[in-house]
Amino acid sequence: MSLLVRIYFNAVFGALGGLLGWLLFSVFGDKNYALDQLLPQMLQGGALIGGVIGYFVVSVEAIRDRSLVRFCRLAAYGVILGALGGAVGMCLGEWVNFKLVGQLGAVRDVKTLILSTLVRGLGWMFLGIAVGASEGVAARSLGKLSYGTIGGALGGFVGGALYGLAYLKTAEQSSNSGVWSATGLVILGACIGALSALVRGVFQPASVKVLRGWQEGREYPLDKSDNLLGRDEHADIALFRDMKVEKQHAIIQREGNRFLLLNNDAPPETTRVNGEPIRHSCDLHDGDRIELGAIILRFQARAAQLRKK
Repeated sequence: MSLLVRIYFNAVFGALGGLLGWLLFSVFGDKNYALDQLLPQMLQGGALIGGVIGYFVVSVEAIRDRSLVRFCRLAAYGVILGALGGAVGMCLGEWVNFKLVGQLGAVRDVKTLILSTLVRGLGWMFLGIAVGASEGVAARSLGKLSYGTIGGALGGFVGGALYGLAYLKTAEQSSNSGVWSATGLVILGACIGALSALVRGVFQPASVKVLRGWQEGREYPLDKSDNLLGRDEHADIALFRDMKVEKQHAIIQREGNRFLLLNNDAPPETTRVNGEPIRHSCDLHDGDRIELGAIILRFQARAAQLRKK
């Protein structure tokens, strides 16, 4: 269920980013530009759309944690990398589409339809890659970087292709062009957000789920070699509102397929695994209950979950 919740939030925030990007482009873009101004318009539009989608998708975890510091840090990466990816993606997709497909004129046969959607899908794939990679760069996590990039690329391609279909509908129904253009960008943002979350969730090596305490029911992926748990704003697994939890309480360290809980100088009585105080470190196995202060987490190994299936 936690993976579905993560996909849902990413899709909703990505869709909001696409809608806001369309609104900004409608306000700041020049609808009556000359042909020689096509490239600057595409750069501006792609940067606006990509930056806003990146802003929402990359910062969604910080928003859910209600962490202002993490939000600012993640959002900054999302805006910058999303804007770069969006500018490249829109220019590539629209320019190549203009050169290859636009020369066919008003002909709307199957070949034109397929070519147009594929070109735009490939173009917007760059935005998906940028957005998917942003969170990994911000978190300094190779796992988030690789899985997010793959998921973002898939989301950008699928969403871009659907955006291309909506764009063709715009040409056919000029009176409803704004509606179809907005719909295409909403779908684009939702696809990038949903598929980046899906790929990360499917391939994450392990996770911890909050059974009691702050963000009860929330599941956090363990996709870094060292995952910090505590009340610190920069913690990978932020556990707020419990003063018995230290700012940098513990670390879950990954060594191949092995996971260890390291007590980071916190009191042993507030650091327990299956009820046993942990002074230094202990191995974690699927289903282990981790108690940090009054917060209870369950360690979930992906290998064990696959065996159960």
